[in-house]
Amino acid sequence: MNRPAVDGVIGAIRDCALIMFENATYIQRELPSIEMSTALKSETAEACELLVGTKYDVISELFEIEELLESKPDWGLLSSRIDRLITWLSSNLPRLHQLVMALREDSQKNLRHTLSLVLVQESAVNILNAFNSAKAKVDALASEKE
Repeated sequence: MNRPAVDGVIGAIRDCALIMFENATYIQRELPSIEMSTALKSETAEACELLVGTKYDVISELFEIEELLESKPDWGLLSSRIDRLITWLSSNLPRLHQLVMALREDSQKNLRHTLSLVLVQESAVNILNAFNSAKAKVDALASEKE
């Protein structure tokens, strides 16, 4: 097992989870002062809660993986745990995309709602970039094992 590569994957996954958390909490702080429809505000708040929850799940699982690494696990077990983390991180992306599309449509109807689009869209891009980085490291590690 290439421990530096595994550590790089763990670091990238942790970074992604933290970026999800930071962006979700930023949106949550700004949400009360942003003008948007009640329905979209509720949808945005729910999406942020899911992102925050995912962060806690991912960080908890990372601690377990780090403990597991001390016992030098077989690659299959480690790989399945890493794949689970990537699945958890990716599970929020479609919802974020739908939310951005809904906010875009809403902002075209009401220009005063444009700031809500910018807020969520920029955060979604930050999260997507962090996810893509983590996924690329996971894919590189997996191809190394093949």
